[in-house]
Amino acid sequence: MTETPSRKKLTRVARGKRPRMLENWSDDVFMSMITALTTELMVMRDRVDTIERIAADKGVMVKSDIETYEFDDKALAEREEARKALADRIFYLVLQQAERNKTPKRKT
Repeated sequence: MTETPSRKKLTRVARGKRPRMLENWSDDVFMSMITALTTELMVMRDRVDTIERIAADKGVMVKSDIETYEFDDKALAEREEARKALADRIFYLVLQQAERNKTPKRKT
């Protein structure tokens, strides 16, 4: 299903306490961020490797083209959107905790 401008994407939030792997909560957060970054890095490395191999097989000089390529406004906007999405995934736990801290606590 495609997302329409009037339809807002809901953020997935797990219910209940988050399992802890390390003694300190912040260590868990940093480990999660490192894992997310490593995953993203490996996916990107695999994609770049594939592109370079296809280009080499076709006899295309890629490296010099990459160094001199100039992006149009649409491409720059798409890149910025992708960067934001990546940052949202990497800093998910930090952003989630900040959001929880903003929410007023109910009196019991």
